This record gives sequence, structure tokens and C-alpha cells, in this order.
Amino acid sequence: MTEENIRIMEQIYGVSMILIRGLFFGMFAELFINKETLSRPKNIVLSVIITIEGIVLFSIPYSTKGLYSIISLLTIVAVFYFYNQKILPHIIFVFFLWQNVFYVWHLINFAIFNSISDYVTATIDYSREGAVENLWNWMFILMALQVIFFAIFLFLEYFVTGKICTVKYEMSWTEALYLSIYSAVSYIICYIIVEVMVVPLDKEVFVLLDEKRDLRFTIPILAVLIFIGEMSAIATWQRYRRLKEEELRLQEQLQEQEFIRKKIEYTEKYHDRIRTLRHDMAGKLMILKSFLEKDRIGDAKEFLGDMDIELSSEAMQYATNNPVTDAVINEAAAQACSMNCDFKSEFLFPDDNGISALDMGIILNNLIDNALDGVLTVAEDDRFIRLIGEQKDNFYLIKIENSFDGKLKRASDNSIISTKKMDSDADKHGLGLKSVMGIADKYLGAVDINSDNKVFKVKVMLQKKNCYCSVPDQ
Repeated sequence: MTEENIRIMEQIYGVSMILIRGLFFGMFAELFINKETLSRPKNIVLSVIITIEGIVLFSIPYSTKGLYSIISLLTIVAVFYFYNQKILPHIIFVFFLWQNVFYVWHLINFAIFNSISDYVTATIDYSREGAVENLWNWMFILMALQVIFFAIFLFLEYFVTGKICTVKYEMSWTEALYLSIYSAVSYIICYIIVEVMVVPLDKEVFVLLDEKRDLRFTIPILAVLIFIGEMSAIATWQRYRRLKEEELRLQEQLQEQEFIRKKIEYTEKYHDRIRTLRHDMAGKLMILKSFLEKDRIGDAKEFLGDMDIELSSEAMQYATNNPVTDAVINEAAAQACSMNCDFKSEFLFPDDNGISALDMGIILNNLIDNALDGVLTVAEDDRFIRLIGEQKDNFYLIKIENSFDGKLKRASDNSIISTKKMDSDADKHGLGLKSVMGIADKYLGAVDINSDNKVFKVKVMLQKKNCYCSVPDQ
């Protein structure tokens, strides 16, 4: 082994480290981002671009210290700003995590292999022939061991992170900031330590670990603590998201129970009206029979006309072919009437569409509740609600439009929430559209929400269950 071979080995060593880092960037990204959002081919392309940038910077015969981090970060931000801004928080956090795990390794590696290098150089007898070549051989072995150690260490960090990050949750900018700040601070601390480990002076080189030998134990411990802190932050975030989802599911269950309670009350009231009507009908039939027996045909016709008006007023205004949706829509029509709101429905719910009537009832209940809240913000003459439900091939499409004052209230995640007057109701009602979205996801559907010229519009598309029952759960 000659000095020239060692220089070539140093180049291979540097390129190998960049290749391993590029590979693990893609692997860490897969831990936090769904394949549906960032497919594996696109993830590989991104990793390759970052790797190429690193190799190009490494090949430049000038100092490019710190440039790789800056350029790779700018590349990631630019790519996802135009590709999918929704996952920008994820990918920026992944970038800082990726940098952090590298510097954690670098601190541990420097402390370990500095000690090994000192031992090796101390054991070589430089008075013997071939001592220099023996030194080059040891340098080759140590560089190879560092590459292997780097790959194994990053895999262990990846494995531990994967065990903690068991679910790929959505990430808001606030959550990304919380997680990335810890990574960024840890990265800066590690970077500063690395910078002061070896400092060229006028006539010599200052090596921190030679002057402060106890740091060979302290620095690896610090690196491990930094990694543990990072993993603790991720675990805390995962637990927070899990509790948030559990709270949302609980609210949905309460909402479902409230929906069922309201429909039972409505059905009981309707049946009470029917029983009262049947009771009154006996007496009215006796009167009608009396008119007919006395040949008072004119009075009988007038009496029948009055009965027809009364029966019409007690009948359901809308028939949807399903008792659950009948109850929801007719109750909504009655509420709209009491609010002087023009309510029109063209909703039919066939039995063979593979969609649960309870799920459909919850969707309608939430959408109509939102619409009834919205119309209260405008004058009575401008109040209207339009509801349409129709079958289209293998999909069922629900459309609802309502007038409102044009002011939209948004949550921290940019989702639209209700403008309820009572704060307590607003918090609860904010789950309405999320509940609709959850049911739409259940049926492999989608929800489209927009507003135009003070008209709030929501479209919900559901796929018939028998059309996707063969698709495995994701």
C-alpha cells in the first residue's frame, strides 16, 4: 500500500459516505411520509439528486464546508414547494433528523477511531523497514472499518426511529417546528464540537481529544444523549397525534350517538302525530258518514277537502327511499322553514348502493347543520339551501349549497370550521366536516369544499363498497 493508493482510498471513502447518507435520507423519508404521497420512485430520485450534489461538492478542490447542508436543504424546499407543499413540514423535519443522526455518528466515530489511531501509530516501529507502508495499510483498514461502522450505525438509528415512528401521521408546521428545532440545535452543537476537534495552528495542529483525553468518553455519551433526546421528541409527537386521533374518534362516536338520539326523538314525534291523526280520523269518518247518509254531498266534499289539507300538512315533504335519510332531510326542511330559509332537496338514496344508511345519515346531518348555521349569517330573504344526491356509475355524489356572509373561519391546519356563535359549540362543530371526510375516506371517496359569491358549496363522493371490497386494507 502506497501513499498514492491511500489518496485514492480517501476519495473512495468520501464518496462511499455520501452514497450511504443519500440512501438513508430516502429510508428516513419513508418512515414519516406515506407512499401514496411520496412514491418510492420519486423518493429514490430525490435521494439520487441529493447524493449527486454531495459528490459534486466533494470533488471540488476547494473548501465547501457547510455548503452540502445548505444546497441539499434548498433543493428539498424547492422540489416540494412545486411538487406538494402539504408534505413540506415532513420533509424539512426529515432533513434535520438526517443531518442530526449523521453528526451523532460523527462524534462517536471520531472519539472511537481517534483512540484506535493513537494506539496503532504508537505500536508501529518506525525504525524498521516498511513501517510507512504498514501505516498506510492500517489507514486503509481504519477507513474501511469506518465506512462499515457508518452503515451499521445509521441502520441502527433507522431501526430505532422506525420502532418509535409506527404510524405515518400528518404533520403541521407547528409540529415540524417543534421537532426540527431540537434537531437543528443538536446539529449545531455537534457541528461546533466537530469544528473545534482539530484546529490547524501556525506551527502545529491542535487536537482536542489529545489535550482533553477524558472527552473521548464524554463526547460519545453526549452524542447518545442527543440521539435519545431526538427519539424522545418523536415519541412524544407520536403519542400526541395518537391521543388527538383517539379524541377525534371519541367525538365522532359522541356525534353518532347524538345523531341517533335526535333521529329517535324525531321518529317518536312523527309517530305521535300519526297516532293522534288516526285517533282523530275515527271521529271525522263518523261525521263524513253522517253527511253521506243525509245526502249532504256538498258538505261532504268540503269536509274531505279540509281533511286532505290536514293530511298533506302531516305528511313527509321529502321521500328519499330510506327511513334514516327521510328523517334527516325532513327534519332539516322543518328547521329551515322555521328560519324562513328556502330549502329544496333532490336526494334519493337507493338500497343497493353499498353505503351504510347510518354513515349517510351522519354525512347529511353534518352538512345540513353547517348549512343551517351558514344561512343564519345572512338576511332572511337571501337564505337558501340546495341538497342533491345522485348515483353516478359506481359512485354516489352528494352536493349541498347554502348562502352565507362570505366569511370563512379556518383552523391552524387551514381546514374550514364552523362559525358557531357559542365557542363551546364551535369546538364541537369543527369536527363535523372532519367526520364527513373520515367517512368519505372509509368509502375511498373525497370531499371538495369551496365558496363562490357568498355561496358555500360542499361535494362528497363515495364509492360503492361492493366496487372495492377486493382491495386490501392499506
